Amino acid sequence: MKIDAARIDSFLKNPGATSVVLIYGPDSGLVSERALTLVKSVLGNMDDPFRYAEITDSSRLLEEATAASLTGGRRVVRLRDAGETALKPTEALLKNPADALVILEAGELPPKSKLRALAEKSPATAALACYAVDAARLPRIITERLRAHGVTIGAEAAAWVAGNISGEEGAIRQAVELLYLYAGPNGSMSLSDVSAALPDSGDASIQEAIDAILTGNPPAADRAISLAYDEGVSPVAILRVLLSELMRLRIAAAALGPDTSIQDAISSLRPPIFFKRVPILTRALGLWSQAALTEAIKAALAAEAACKSTHMPDLAYCRQTLLALASRARTAAKSRMG
Repeated sequence: MKIDAARIDSFLKNPGATSVVLIYGPDSGLVSERALTLVKSVLGNMDDPFRYAEITDSSRLLEEATAASLTGGRRVVRLRDAGETALKPTEALLKNPADALVILEAGELPPKSKLRALAEKSPATAALACYAVDAARLPRIITERLRAHGVTIGAEAAAWVAGNISGEEGAIRQAVELLYLYAGPNGSMSLSDVSAALPDSGDASIQEAIDAILTGNPPAADRAISLAYDEGVSPVAILRVLLSELMRLRIAAAALGPDTSIQDAISSLRPPIFFKRVPILTRALGLWSQAALTEAIKAALAAEAACKSTHMPDLAYCRQTLLALASRARTAAKSRMG
């Protein structure tokens, strides 16, 4: 069965008689955290090797799930990096249920995934999706988590934090911990406080590449992409930041009209744009029409999908896509000057 987002926390604390739990999604940090919470809710701790097994090979799943717990109590088997190869052993377990709880940790699974479909439809299984928090909800999430620590944060400061981290659980938690340490118990955070406590844009080389692409500077984009790659940044990470910027620009482009200037359109964006970013986005919005932004989003989405395929040289393909978009913006800039 599919576990709705509102029910996930309560399910993790009490999975009941569920025999197989599939935890999947692009937010790997959240996948791992939820799996760990589920393990602890059943075992209390992971110190007993007779009750807890962690494996990476799906061919061992049946063996581990049917093994006896020599010290008593329910056994938990945690399969990391689960994929479609886990389908057949999972089906076998459902036909002949074991007493153990089996946790399958997977990355992003498409709707057509047979493993995902099995977990969502079978009454003896559970499927938990783990997706990053979207940009619109991120400031509220940050505010609420800091409030739980006794720290208050202004709306503009929360928006700045949201604009400089991803919506993945690991990034959110790290940011909240750093801000709490900076503010101290019962502290408060202003815009200047958060900009001092957290690194600007998380990864400067990514942001430099995105800015160069949006404003039509292919040489600068190429240098920044190379630097990001050297720092170990994945092509998908760059493309996701680019997609976020393109989508915000498209919203602003849609707001343009006879009575709405570029400045007004950018000011209307929510969460608000950090003031240091306004000149870049103002220039970019003058180069990209709404239709052009839609095409750029399609190109970035296609590149992300291609980079995730096993046969695609992702570094080169991502670079080619990004530089093509930068060249398009440069052409638009030259047309304006001509």
